[in-house]
Amino acid sequence: MSLRDSLQLTFRRLSGELLPEALENAGHRIASLRKRLDHLNCSLAERALPADRKSRVNELSLDHKARKAGQKATRLKSVKAAKKTGSDKQA
Repeated sequence: MSLRDSLQLTFRRLSGELLPEALENAGHRIASLRKRLDHLNCSLAERALPADRKSRVNELSLDHKARKAGQKATRLKSVKAAKKTGSDKQA
């Protein structure tokens, strides 16, 4: 067997057996890395948003999703909790 034939055989074996497996493993690693980066991004976004703005952001997000779904404009009303009276506290 000549050097050329040996190299061709080795190349065929690498491209036929090892290369698809290596690409599949790389795909799993990329997906895992993307997932970790998404979690990191969400964590950083959660920390960056002040607590008093979170409710407004949630409201805007829901409004955007409703418009995207084709619903008519929705406006959420904020409802203040009623103050408890003395009789309510005993229950």
